[in-house]
Amino acid sequence: MNKEAEENIKCTLSNVPFKVSLNFKYLINDIENVAKDKNHPMYLMAQNTIKLLDANKQFLSSITNYEILEENKDVLQSLLTFLINPFNDKTNLSAVFIPFAWEPIYSTQYYKDVFFDVNKVLELESSEINNIDKFLVSVLYHAYLLILDKIYKIDLYKDKPITFRQIDQKTNLIKFYSTEVLSQYVRVHANKNHRKLSSEELKNLINRENDLDYWNEMIPLENFEFSGLMKVDYYDVTYDYVISQLKSVLLDRNSIVTNAGFEQVRKWIRSLIENSELEIGLVAINDFNSSSNKKFIWRSIVPYTELSCVDYAGSIFEEAYTSKKIIITDDFKNVRSNIVVEAYLKRGIRSHVIIPLLIDDEVVGALEFACSKPGNLTMIQVKRLKEVLPMFALAINRTKLEWNDKVKAVIQKEFTAIHPTVEWKFKETVEELLNEENCDNDIKILEQIVFNDVIPLYGASDIRASSIERNKAIQADLKDQLLMVENILNVEEELQRIPMVSNLCYKINKYIETVNQGLKAGDEITIIDFLKKEIEPIFNILKERFIELHDVVVDYFEKLDPSIGVYYNKRKDFEESLTLINEHISDILDKEQVKIQRVYPHYFEKYKTDGIEFNAYIGQSLVKDIPYNDIYLKNLRLWQLMVMISIARRIRKIQSSLKTKLDISQLILVHSSPLSIAFRQDEKKFDVDGAYNIRYEITKKRIDKALVKNSNERVTQIGKIAIIYSYAEEIEEYKRYIEFLISQKIITNKIEDLELEDLKGASGLKALRIEIDYKNTEDGVELDSLLKVGFAK
Repeated sequence: MNKEAEENIKCTLSNVPFKVSLNFKYLINDIENVAKDKNHPMYLMAQNTIKLLDANKQFLSSITNYEILEENKDVLQSLLTFLINPFNDKTNLSAVFIPFAWEPIYSTQYYKDVFFDVNKVLELESSEINNIDKFLVSVLYHAYLLILDKIYKIDLYKDKPITFRQIDQKTNLIKFYSTEVLSQYVRVHANKNHRKLSSEELKNLINRENDLDYWNEMIPLENFEFSGLMKVDYYDVTYDYVISQLKSVLLDRNSIVTNAGFEQVRKWIRSLIENSELEIGLVAINDFNSSSNKKFIWRSIVPYTELSCVDYAGSIFEEAYTSKKIIITDDFKNVRSNIVVEAYLKRGIRSHVIIPLLIDDEVVGALEFACSKPGNLTMIQVKRLKEVLPMFALAINRTKLEWNDKVKAVIQKEFTAIHPTVEWKFKETVEELLNEENCDNDIKILEQIVFNDVIPLYGASDIRASSIERNKAIQADLKDQLLMVENILNVEEELQRIPMVSNLCYKINKYIETVNQGLKAGDEITIIDFLKKEIEPIFNILKERFIELHDVVVDYFEKLDPSIGVYYNKRKDFEESLTLINEHISDILDKEQVKIQRVYPHYFEKYKTDGIEFNAYIGQSLVKDIPYNDIYLKNLRLWQLMVMISIARRIRKIQSSLKTKLDISQLILVHSSPLSIAFRQDEKKFDVDGAYNIRYEITKKRIDKALVKNSNERVTQIGKIAIIYSYAEEIEEYKRYIEFLISQKIITNKIEDLELEDLKGASGLKALRIEIDYKNTEDGVELDSLLKVGFAK
């Protein structure tokens, strides 16, 4: 029976209902045949055994008094030598039983040594399932198979192995033995009450092999007796069994993340290594510089509270990780002391093995064993695990992938999209929270994520006079729609005599006058409301009432935008032109960002208004592994200037394709003092942190409206870039960049040095305004060209 069948077994029997008897007759028959064959190698032994039996007739019939066996050991041994080779007495686990009995009547010495030890308990593996005695079920099942074979001539009988578990109560070690049963010397006798079964009944019986109650109903076991003897050979299958169990356990997703699952892993490894005191650790490895708490798959022998990931750097663990080789330490007392060695010695550990776990030649984790006895672990023991080491690696990799998915899910839920440069910080924050004791998936409170000492860069490519152009488009569309309505109502003189139509014509003229004078707040909504609520119902009536108006009214409705129900011509041209400009700006920023990120990772974000604004932050706190140098800031500033020029050239190039003539003005805000940025959970974005840094944010919001001092001239102008700053030292760096750009014929030599009118919350601002050279219309900014002149000096 397979495991599934056993777990669903139906059996109400509580004991063996059939009779059994010991009988050597069937074995003696074979011995007599050997005694007649002079060429048989056991001929003389068979002759001697027959002589012994002549003097001990009681062995020729069924034996009920088992004291006979004890009194005639020589006869018993002579008989059973034909079943058990005496030369294997010290090596084979073999025994002879009364059919289906528990205690043997004869066995090898090795069997006695292994199974007669009072400290070792032998039982069937998984001895009970759903309160059913599995040993009893196994006996009943084999009895039925013998009955089918011997009585009903259906050869289903298999000498099916049974697995026994032996527990050493002194060491708690478990060994496993499989059995092979020889039943050729068993006979089945049926009494007169048993009945024959039809082929259909036998078919039903076989199809319901797990329903032993049904079997006993069809073939009552009390109608049968089993006579003869059974020989059983036992084989140590600990290695195969444990390997199989380990594989099954490691396939379970909880095997290495839960205490119960890992306890199963520990139990099976101890059985395999044959060391009940073996300490076992299993960890996932990313690197030895990680400060994240990886308790989810950090089950090292020394707890994380005593040794964190970073403490293992420079130890045998890192050596095994980098070399991808197993490292065995015979005695920690004989190796150079460090924080790891001292931690293990403090726990009484002397010998140790560290096994790197690999997938595609990449280390994903490590398995470790440890023992208090020096020199107690060897490569031979490690090799016993060779078959399952890939399973450990796969289990770790699977758990790591699930963990990463879990972390990403929390990041997506709590933070939305995160820039790749700072993703590591969010990941570490979420991992720390998920690793807290009793922490579930629902993270309600997240610590503020702050990056200190970063330098900001801000740039804006603003569509010039976009509000004015948008209003012009709205006015033009409203006027055109009102004129269309007026023309329709004036088609028929008869309509003019209708008081309601006359009143509508009056209102239309008033609204046209309003549009011509310039729209004020609320005018657009009022006019659209009038067109929808008063004009549309009348037009629907008129097109049905007056045949001559049907086509012109239908044509009017077809000219309206179906999604918003108003005339949308000039506004559509404006929106398409604005969108096209934004797409081109975004395209340049996206492509060039990929290149400049290779110089040094930094945080970057852009957002659309009437144009595109972008923020960048650079500094050591944003990047985990690459040392920061001011040279990277200089390169980023030069890159920013070159990208702004590239944007201006691109927009100049596409002017002919714009339905509404729009252009851009650009500015850069220089800020040299380091500041802090913090992620705002409510807004899902970064913002400057701290009262001192608020001035920077205020300045960003207001500088696009800044005027040149003592004038009404905006600092931002089409074809120029305004570089706005506060201190003279800040602009010196940019003057060197400007000189370089002039030499490259990217900008002209017309440089304006300006003072700006004070803004509310920001005073003392100045600006350098540079003019773009449009003679060279190539807009691509290649990072290679920046690097040709070396890093920005």
